[in-house]
This record gives sequence, C-alpha cells and structure tokens, in this order.
Amino acid sequence: QMGKCAVIWMVGLLSLASFYCVGQTATIDSLKEQVAEEKDNTKKLEILIKLCDYHQSINKDSLYAYALLAKSLVVKIKKYKTPADIILINAYLRIGNTDSALAITEANLLLNQVTDPLTRSQYFTLEALKADCYGDAANYKDALSTLYKIINEAEQYGDSLVSAKNMSTIAVINYNLDHVPEAFNWYFKGISFTNNTSRFNAVAAVLYINLAETYRWVKQKDSAEYYINKAIPLCQLAGNLFFYANALRVKAHIYKDKKDYAQAEKIMLDCIAVREKTESVLTLSNELFVMAGIYMKSGKINKAISLLNDGLAFNSTTNNGLGNKTKAGLEVDALKISYYRTVANCYQLRGDSKNYEETLEKMIVAKDAFYEANSATAIAELQTKYEVQKKEKTIVEQKLNITVKNYWLVGSAIFAIMAAVIIWLVFKNNNRKQKIKMQLAVEEEKRIAAQSIIDAEEHERKRIAADLHDNIGAYASAIRADVEKITDNGFQKNNASLQNLQQHSQEIINSLRDTIWVLNKENITITGISDRIKNYLNKLQPTYDHIQFHINEEINNDIRLSSHNALNVFRIVQEAIHNAVKHSRASNITINIISIENLMIKIIDDGMGISSTKDNMGGNGLLNMKARAKEAGMQLDIISEDNKGTSLILQATTN
Repeated sequence: QMGKCAVIWMVGLLSLASFYCVGQTATIDSLKEQVAEEKDNTKKLEILIKLCDYHQSINKDSLYAYALLAKSLVVKIKKYKTPADIILINAYLRIGNTDSALAITEANLLLNQVTDPLTRSQYFTLEALKADCYGDAANYKDALSTLYKIINEAEQYGDSLVSAKNMSTIAVINYNLDHVPEAFNWYFKGISFTNNTSRFNAVAAVLYINLAETYRWVKQKDSAEYYINKAIPLCQLAGNLFFYANALRVKAHIYKDKKDYAQAEKIMLDCIAVREKTESVLTLSNELFVMAGIYMKSGKINKAISLLNDGLAFNSTTNNGLGNKTKAGLEVDALKISYYRTVANCYQLRGDSKNYEETLEKMIVAKDAFYEANSATAIAELQTKYEVQKKEKTIVEQKLNITVKNYWLVGSAIFAIMAAVIIWLVFKNNNRKQKIKMQLAVEEEKRIAAQSIIDAEEHERKRIAADLHDNIGAYASAIRADVEKITDNGFQKNNASLQNLQQHSQEIINSLRDTIWVLNKENITITGISDRIKNYLNKLQPTYDHIQFHINEEINNDIRLSSHNALNVFRIVQEAIHNAVKHSRASNITINIISIENLMIKIIDDGMGISSTKDNMGGNGLLNMKARAKEAGMQLDIISEDNKGTSLILQATTN
C-alpha cells in the first residue's frame, strides 16, 4: 500500500500548481540567462515569475534560491507580491516544509478573491496549493473539502482547465483511500473537460499517468500500457521533466509486471537521467529503489545490492546516519528503511546469511531512530506550544491586574466585550465546522448511492447471464443431444427434418453465447465487436466454402458502446451476412469496420442484388435491422442494383 500511494500521490498532488507549462528545457535555460543578465528590477522579477511557472523542472535548491530572490525584488519594487509568494510556496512544498507553505497560502487567499476577475486565476492557484498542503500531510478530509469547493467555483465561472486538474486530484485521493471505482469515475470526468489544445497538455498528461498507475495496480496491464503511451508524448509537449520522469517510472513498473526486465531497466535508466536534471545526483531515491527492484526480479542480485548500498553509504556520510527531524528528513529515513529491507532480501536470495543478519540489525537501528525522531519532533512541538501559551497567559494576567487596580470599571467593560467576541467567534467557528460536516456527509451519501446503483446493475447483469446459461442453455443443449441420438439411430425418412432441427438448436446456442457475451460486459469496444464478427465468419466459412469472406479494420478510435447497443450492432451485421449467404448468390462478402471519429460498418457483396420492389425492401428482416439501428442511435442505408451486388452501410448519426 505504501508503494502505491508514494507514486500516484506525487504525480497527482505535486502537479496542481503548474498546468500552464508549454515550453521546452531550452526555454528554461533561456529564461535563466535573462534573469542573470537583466538589470531592471521590475523586468527581472517578471522574467523570474515566468521562469518559475516551470518550477517542477527546476532543481529544488535553485527554486528556493529563486524564491528568495523574488521576495527581495518585491520589497524593492512593491509589486507582484502574490506571484512571488506562489514561487516560495512551491519551493517549500519541494523541500517538505508544508506548514510554512500552508501559512503563506492562507495569507495570500485573503488578498485574492474568486469574484474579482483580476485575481481569480491566482485565487484558483492558491486554493489548489492549499489542497496540496493538506494532501502532503495526508489530511484527506480537508483536502477533499477544498477541492470540491474549487470545482464548484470553477464550473460557476466556466474554467474547464481548473475543473480538470482538481478532478484529477480528487481521483488520486479516492485511489489512496482504496475507492478505486470512484477514482476511475473522477479520472474520466477530468478527461471529459480536456480538449486537444496545448494548454490542456499538462493536465491530460497527469490524468493519463494516474490512470495508467491505477490500471496497473488493479492488474489491467493492457489498459495501463495504453494510457501511459498516451501520457508520454503529452509530457514531452508540455516540457515538464517532473511529469515525464514519473511517466517513465510507471512504464518501467508495467514492463517489470510483464517480466520484460530488459525493457524495464532501459526505461528506468531514462527516468533516472531525467530526474537528475531536476534533483542533481540521485543517491537515496525512489527511482534508484525501483531500479534495484528490477535488478532483483531479473536475477541481477549483485547489481541490486551494489545500487542500494551505494545510496545508503552516501546518506550516512551526509546525514550522520539517522534521526532527521524535518518532514523531508523523516521521508528520507523511511525510504532508508525500505532500502535496508530490500538489501536484506537480496542477501537472503544470494544465500549470504552473514550480511543478511547484519543488514537486518541495521534496519532495526534505523527503525528505532526513525520512531525516536518522530517522538522527539512531537514532544518538541508540544513543549513549544505549551511555553507560548504559558507566556501569553502570564502577559494577560499582568495586564488584567493592572487594569483591575487602576481602571476597574473600564476593565470590566472591556472584559465583557472580549467575552462576547470570543463567544461569537466560537459560535461562528462551530457553525462553519457543521456546514463542512454536512457538505462532506452529502458528498459521501452521493458516492454511496452511485456505488450502490453500479453494484446493483452489475449484480443484475450477472444474474441474467447466469439464468440464461443455466436454464435456456441447458434446454438448448439437451435438444441438440436428443436430435443427435435420433440421427445416430437411423431414422432416414426424417433425416432432413432432423438436420434442420439440429441446425436450429445450434443457432439457439450461438445466439445464447452472443447474448451472454454482451451481458457479461458493461461496455464493449469496437475491437471486441470486430473480434466477435470474425468468430462468426469462421463458423460460417466451412458451410459456405463457395463464398470468400473478407474483413477489413480501420480502428483509430476504439469507441466503447453500451452492452445493449453493442448487441444491436452485432445482430444487424449478423442478419446482413445471413441474408447475403442465403439469397445473394455472391462469391465474395466484405465487411469493413471503420472507427476514426464515429463508427461505420459496411457489408458489401457481389451478388444478384435486392429487387427494388416495395415488398422486398420492406421485409421483416430489413425492418428489424432498421429498428435495431434506430434503437442504437445509428443510421442504416441499403444500396443495391440488380446483378451489381448490395451494400449495407451502418453508421453513427451525428447531431
């Protein structure tokens, strides 16, 4: 569970504040040169703000230095306070100083209102950073409350970019809370707000990366690979090295799960190279930890041991071993424990009991120091809070004694006013908390209701499929078995009728299989329908060996249809092929399946054609096909000339 959250939370939350990055690394280098060369303070700060829009692709130490420079320039020119503070907030989040980041964020929100068009963009950025701070502290309740508020306001003002990026983060939180169906729901909601313009490249990339990681976690490898391959080009277009490195890491995980360790290692080396551009030399890092895991899985135990021990050795020389008291330091210590655990596993696999035992002892020491550091931090915070409260109480008591002694009447009045203000503030605060609780309760009730509907539909679909299989399927199979027995016993006079009965029984079974195929799936892709048509043609071919069947696919957009619509489409194609082989006297039947923007299916034969008389064109078979097409929201056209064949075209209607 820890490994799952570490990857996707980083991809999801650290990406919130910068969805406007469209430059390349060359752009960042150019802006750095301009900052260094510019002499005018106002222009220098404007360039610096533009540069730090790409904060995720800048080394975290450099970013902090840029933040301090921006603050010093604001003091000189008295402008751009909020943009400079946003740079500092992002720098604090990069180094794990969440409390300071949250304090600066809340202070700036007092100066930027959503109702003001001039400050609305900064307001949304600050609110998203506020959710970042809560998420970084695993305070999911306050993070969700903030995110729902942002989405409601973004929809009110028609800002689809803000809606999409915050829906992505809601999905990440649901994923981390193991609400996987709800996570998928929010991912696809976010995707629906994006379009193909460059300003959406970054948010689309994050959505696809998180989708891929979620699909990988639920062991749907094909879907995971599909979405990560969509994400990587968008990361490159956005010019965001942080996104790109995380996409490569997810892709390496996918190949490791597929046991293609050579490809996983190659991709992970690329990932490390990208991360070193923003984090300098990687020593004790998640990237090297993933690489060591690939080495261990692929049997390169010594390489894994060497990589992990090098990271541990470097950390020991720069940190004196253990016991960091900052949030970032504690995260490093937690990662170090994982390093020790993996090294120990490697020694065990190698049969090196001596080093295995020594490493376990080091891991125990690391754990003890980690817990001691946590405890020391908590005690220090409580002690500081106690001392501050004690000093404040002493000051208040001294002031009160002086007031009582010299100005008893005035002091009493002031005390009464202060008491009234405190009571009012407590009442207002309790009222605000109650509103938040009610809002969260309503959202949770909506989520539970939606999930209940999904569960009920899934249960009903499985029940119908089981009933069809157990009841009608059993009867159809029994009919077929009885007919085969009669045929084997030699009733020659009734042989033709018995063969027809046997064929009809087989058709019942085939129809039943097709129905079960649809009912067992909530949504069916065009590829799935095409595969079913191929299977149907393979069954027909031995019976109609005088006819050549051809099927051509051009599927660029693998559209998903509801199970009901998919069944209608398959039945129309099935009926068209059945009519062609029975009545057209054709030598060739071609099925073209095209899905570029919308779905189109063509069934073409080179037979005798359909007579243009009213009776033939209005037969029950054609009427049923047109009724199915209408029910599926599609249009059915038939083009036919005598002795020139027939073309049946089924295509999605456009509004």
